[in-house]
Amino acid sequence: MKTTPVDPDDVGLYVHFPYCEKKCPYCDFNSHVLPHDDHQYADAILREIEDRSRDYGGHFETLYFGGGTPSLWDPSAVARVIAFARRKGLDPQAEVTLEANPGTVHEALFHRFVEAGVNRFSIGAQSFQDGELVQLGRIHDANTSARAVTAAKKTGARVSLDLIYAQPKQTAADVDRSLDRALSLEPHHVSAYTLTVEPGTALGRKFDAGTFVPMEDDDQADMIEQVTARLAAAGYARYEVSSYAPDGLEARHNTVYWRGGPYLGVGAGAHSYRPAPGLSGAYRRGNIKSPNEYLSRALAGDHRPGFEETVGRNDALSERLMLGVRVKWGLDLLRLANDAGLDLPVLLASAGPVIDRLIAEGLLVREGPVIAPTARGFLFADGIGRRLLGAVGLDSLG
Repeated sequence: MKTTPVDPDDVGLYVHFPYCEKKCPYCDFNSHVLPHDDHQYADAILREIEDRSRDYGGHFETLYFGGGTPSLWDPSAVARVIAFARRKGLDPQAEVTLEANPGTVHEALFHRFVEAGVNRFSIGAQSFQDGELVQLGRIHDANTSARAVTAAKKTGARVSLDLIYAQPKQTAADVDRSLDRALSLEPHHVSAYTLTVEPGTALGRKFDAGTFVPMEDDDQADMIEQVTARLAAAGYARYEVSSYAPDGLEARHNTVYWRGGPYLGVGAGAHSYRPAPGLSGAYRRGNIKSPNEYLSRALAGDHRPGFEETVGRNDALSERLMLGVRVKWGLDLLRLANDAGLDLPVLLASAGPVIDRLIAEGLLVREGPVIAPTARGFLFADGIGRRLLGAVGLDSLG
């Protein structure tokens, strides 16, 4: 199995910027079209990092600016956040990612973000077909996205390209045309997602009213295989269900999430996660979602969460297992057993027969104590995880 780009004790820092020019109809992230003060929001972020970073051991290996639309944030405010994060333990060689909407950027702005300390951009192109972009409610067209990718690459930063496919009435030829344009730009990384209907979104309301009909599951599966094959042929290996990159160019921050590692989330609606020693449980929380309420609270040093929960041992183990079968590095059963204080032979005795069946079905491969999804297994990752959970019988272990 390939070596993961992050270590088990690597910690991520996530900064949420909740402001947008326009709310996309499919988006269920905490994003708002509101007036705001860039530097006042940065003040709140710095205060929260100051007060909460000590809970994460005083070191961070990655930093990610998500949203919302962080490319709307003044680069000088972003520079303040990065400089402060470095004083609070951000590794000097950290991957520092900023999400960018193509309709909000230009070459000089990308350079200013790089001068601020950003070294990776995640550009939300979503499609390179103008009609599809209209359906998705985007504020840019395909040519604008292409110019944004080209401009971002000129800075020397790594560039990830986000795509959304499996729209109603979209054909395989439509997807190929979009991929042709995307691949011609030679991004360093591609995230490709099927269009998902989320409750509470504008798209979700259309679905409830019967005015939006998603693509059939079987047709979506065909498109997933089409996209994966095209990207693989171009050198982008699938390393997570929706993520593709050449070896060594995987997104380190997102890999912290997928490996079940700790991360501190600051900003309106940001989430945090901290596993307990020995995987005996975990702590999860989410900040208050309202940007205005978050701002007033954070500036006053009030960091009460919007929600928080203590995850029990069995749930923490279950989450680690479910995540492990969604990435190419797979699930290291020996590490899982050691982290949780379990006896590996007992774990294998419980799960071994199901693992053998999944291998025989062509869904998993095994190398020593590591099990990982095959190309076909990625299509059924959640089902594989559920079958393994049923086999392990966590209540009977340890």
